[in-house]
Amino acid sequence: MIVDDIRQRSWDFALTVLTVVLLGGLGVQSFLGTIYVWWAQTTIPNWEQFAYEGYVARMNAIAAPQLIALVVVMGLCVPKRLFSRTALIGVSAAMVAAGIVAWAVTGSLATGLTVYLGLAALIQLAVAALTALGAKGPSYLTEGRITKLGSALLHLGFIVFGIVVAALQRSAFMLPVFWASTVLMVGGTAMSFYASKLSVKRTRVVEPEESF
Repeated sequence: MIVDDIRQRSWDFALTVLTVVLLGGLGVQSFLGTIYVWWAQTTIPNWEQFAYEGYVARMNAIAAPQLIALVVVMGLCVPKRLFSRTALIGVSAAMVAAGIVAWAVTGSLATGLTVYLGLAALIQLAVAALTALGAKGPSYLTEGRITKLGSALLHLGFIVFGIVVAALQRSAFMLPVFWASTVLMVGGTAMSFYASKLSVKRTRVVEPEESF
């Protein structure tokens, strides 16, 4: 049991590190890209008219492998809280297969990603609900119900944001769903890092021992 627990925690830690690295890479790319756009607009004449499309194509080419890797990692990271490592591979493969089928039927990659992320969101919603109820099923690296619930909500926020990017760019629901994902991510982060301040401390009155 101890060996299995160590292996599970190592697996969880590896997935967590991969997720952070990929998100960090996308964040750095976005930051540097924003600086470059500002520089190009102020120093290169007619840059937006003649070079912007090529710039976007290059940025997409750089971001695409990171996004694909992030989708794969999230497919392992989300259901791992409910399923054993053996079952996890099957569940993740089924999620990917459902997304591929949706892509093949509709001819839309965005639809395939939406189906995949929708399944991930349902699983993560179940994880968050079970965590809030104090069930023993979901597994975490951290301790404490508030910290665990914060982690669950943070992951759910990332998934909902992915749905916004994949499916709701031209939808009237884009802004409401985007703000919902923002609330989940900010709230989850606050609960994860400030759990000790948010927790309610209960005191118990201890009756003095009677002396005979």
